[in-house]
Amino acid sequence: MNTVMKTKTVICALSIGFLASVFSLSVNAQSALTLENLERERAAMLNTLTSDQITPKQQRMSMNSSYRRLTDVERMVLRDDRLLNVQSAVVQRAFQNYELTFLIHASAEKNLLPMELWLSELNITSNSILSTKKGRR
Repeated sequence: MNTVMKTKTVICALSIGFLASVFSLSVNAQSALTLENLERERAAMLNTLTSDQITPKQQRMSMNSSYRRLTDVERMVLRDDRLLNVQSAVVQRAFQNYELTFLIHASAEKNLLPMELWLSELNITSNSILSTKKGRR
């Protein structure tokens, strides 16, 4: 082979390697998006649950729509096969903590309200709440 062919071969191989690495980074970034969306929806729901700025009626209406959205996003994450190939700590931890990650599904399986399940998984009881004091840290 002459030097021109060798150079073209090397350039082609490097280009393919570069494109493959960019593609794999893109796939990993895309894989985590469903999990990030789930976390965002779950955080919004928990914020609504713990908010004292809205009336109970507004809270119930907001929670009903949050439950539906969160159920859909949980299903998307559970069915996302791309997450099986991601070895990040975030993905591993999400599936290890099933009850907290998939709060709506886990609460339905245990016949509990999502707030009840969330509090019980975090070992927060009525007594521990009543024994707290309001103040600065």
